[in-house]
Amino acid sequence: MNICFTFVLLIKLVFFLDMATRKKKVSINTRVDEHPGVFREDGGIMFCNFCDFSVEWKSKSTVDGHCLSKGHIKKRHIYEINEQRKKQATISTINAASESKKVVIEDLIEAFSSANIPLEKVNQLLSFFKKHLKEGGSIPQAPTLRQVHLPRVFDRHLSLLQNYFDQKPVAIIMDETTDDCSRSVVNTLFTFRQNTKLVSVDFLKCVNNSTMGGVLLPILTNYNIPFSLPRLFLSDSAAYMKKCYREVLKPVMPQLIHVPCCAHIINLIG
Repeated sequence: MNICFTFVLLIKLVFFLDMATRKKKVSINTRVDEHPGVFREDGGIMFCNFCDFSVEWKSKSTVDGHCLSKGHIKKRHIYEINEQRKKQATISTINAASESKKVVIEDLIEAFSSANIPLEKVNQLLSFFKKHLKEGGSIPQAPTLRQVHLPRVFDRHLSLLQNYFDQKPVAIIMDETTDDCSRSVVNTLFTFRQNTKLVSVDFLKCVNNSTMGGVLLPILTNYNIPFSLPRLFLSDSAAYMKKCYREVLKPVMPQLIHVPCCAHIINLIG
């Protein structure tokens, strides 16, 4: 009996020594290490980095229960999203965002131009764009659209026209008018098959047969159209236009046929 009693006491002693050793091994630092990035130690108290309040570290079940709670999970998710937003964007990300904004702005300019809407109308729509469009906040006011973005849209449009009329036997339409500032404006259009496009707008100080011819010939060169290809020249019946055809265009384009505008002739008769 004494031997059995002694053996039981020995087992209990070993058990208590083992428990005491385990308790000594568990500390606030070991708890923090068990959950990297979740807790921090401050003055002997363990704080949750996401919830920002203390958690009892001595009980493992208490720590695990806090980590699995809905409130902790929600706050951790919000914290991670905010941290992601604070991270510095890479150059490629910045460039991609910048290109996306340019696409929106230039598409807007093309849409307004196609609908014949003045760009000044954009100023009245900026609040609507910011509220309802993803990139609406990046759309500037009309002066910036004209000075910075419109030239790029124009160059792209001009390139498309040049590719379309390149080496084509176009029909040429020219007419002169005046703008609001009483300046002489010459509009030149090309027609190929069913498409008629305005290809150039030029402002002249003096309008006569020489200046009109001097406008048209460089336009043909810019569009890579040889002088042997155009077949038809359409204009009004003004004397300087007829003289332009006879003395300037016909010598370099002998195949060219001049057709005066019927509407203009009827107007003169009336």
